[in-house]
Amino acid sequence: MKSATAAIADSISAGANSVIVFNTLNWPRSGPVDLDLRKGQELFDPSSGSLVPIQVIRTGNDFNRVRFVAQDVPALGYKAYRLRKAAAPVSSPRPTVPSKLLESPYYKVELDPFSGAVRSIYDKDLRRELVDQQSAYRLGQYLYVTDANPANNQHMTWYRGKLDLQIHPAHNGKLLSVTRTPYGWEAQMESTATNTPRIVASIRLFEHEKKLEFVEDVKKNNVSNKEAVYFAFPFAVNHPQFRYELQTTSIDPAMDMYPGAGHEWFSVQHWVSVQANGVSASLLPLDVPLATLGDIDRGQWLDTFGDRRATIFSFAMNNYWEDNYVGSQGGRFRFRYVVTSAPSTNEGQLSRLGWEEVTPLEIDSITSQDKALNQPQLLEGGQGSFAEIQDPNVLLDTWKPAEDHDGTILRFLDLGGQTRSMTVSVPSFRLLGAWQTDAVERNRDQLPIKDGNEFTVTIHPHEIVTVRVTTDGTGVVARGH
Repeated sequence: MKSATAAIADSISAGANSVIVFNTLNWPRSGPVDLDLRKGQELFDPSSGSLVPIQVIRTGNDFNRVRFVAQDVPALGYKAYRLRKAAAPVSSPRPTVPSKLLESPYYKVELDPFSGAVRSIYDKDLRRELVDQQSAYRLGQYLYVTDANPANNQHMTWYRGKLDLQIHPAHNGKLLSVTRTPYGWEAQMESTATNTPRIVASIRLFEHEKKLEFVEDVKKNNVSNKEAVYFAFPFAVNHPQFRYELQTTSIDPAMDMYPGAGHEWFSVQHWVSVQANGVSASLLPLDVPLATLGDIDRGQWLDTFGDRRATIFSFAMNNYWEDNYVGSQGGRFRFRYVVTSAPSTNEGQLSRLGWEEVTPLEIDSITSQDKALNQPQLLEGGQGSFAEIQDPNVLLDTWKPAEDHDGTILRFLDLGGQTRSMTVSVPSFRLLGAWQTDAVERNRDQLPIKDGNEFTVTIHPHEIVTVRVTTDGTGVVARGH
């Protein structure tokens, strides 16, 4: 990635002391970026003519590791920032007086330091409490699970009635800090649990996005007995409809499963949601694909999904099965989650958020060793886009050289729309031809070219569409040509 972004940056009309932020998704977006900033420097946004607020994450001898929010980076494109000498010393936002209450334009959040989790989330738009106050767990609480039957510590017996699982929630926690950041608020809490001496939870509440982020840093002991780790997310939704994303679709586990399918745990692509009575609460488990719904995995092998409580358990780790039962699971681990809410489950919107969370903005810093002179290049120096897709429910999943070296391949994934025509323009290139192909890149239908750099193709719900494009061989189009 560093090599690729540096190669593109070499063709951008931006000189030394520039920072180029790249957006590899096909819609404009803003997002946090981490950067090493030499002490005595500040970051300037030429597009807005303003200084960029930063958060100092850690300090070195001659540099600070900082985080800032890159605003409005073009779709499949880039935006340039400038490094310059700071008029005043750059300092990190100071922690405020620790408070259990955080607030954004979207949420009021009450922390529960004892559990190291969240007690309450009030959605201002929906005027609803999102956290189940009757649950035994708080939102984002760490759970350590053991089996009280000593025989099961040697080999897990997955039969009905054989398990005696005990849940040990995180406890004895405390609030470490609350800090104002460029993106909103960040609170840190520390707690402990059985065989887990330290859990540091960072709760990030965003000012301009309707979401919370949970970053869980776990220090866990080496244990060879049977064990499991979960994070609990109890939502206040009665008789919920569950839904979770797969690679090209979504599933209602109560309606869409074949007879005999497993109902113990589920493999989540980006998001899982609970919905009923005008409220939908969604969890994005960014690092952990397995989830259990309503309860932890108790090995009951239920025949039907049934009516369950609206608690989503992120199944973070276990050593139940033969391929890992002799191993211990000690060390340091990081688990990240995002929580959001809406009146109903918007699959396309959740999928876009999922892709944003797992596809961070990338950066390349241009130094005097990269460019001694700031000379005009093929690409604009402020910002630019390599492709524009006039459809919010489409992901450009791939843009690569064709396997037969004839042009390049664009592969599109529908995120939940209807059958429709999708218009794609590549403003930096002149197109000679475009063809819809099959999955192994054999041309099927030729697509008309409009204005030299635009084509239209039909896409169906949950479809993957593959298109080959060829150019006139000149590559990137120079400014004014």
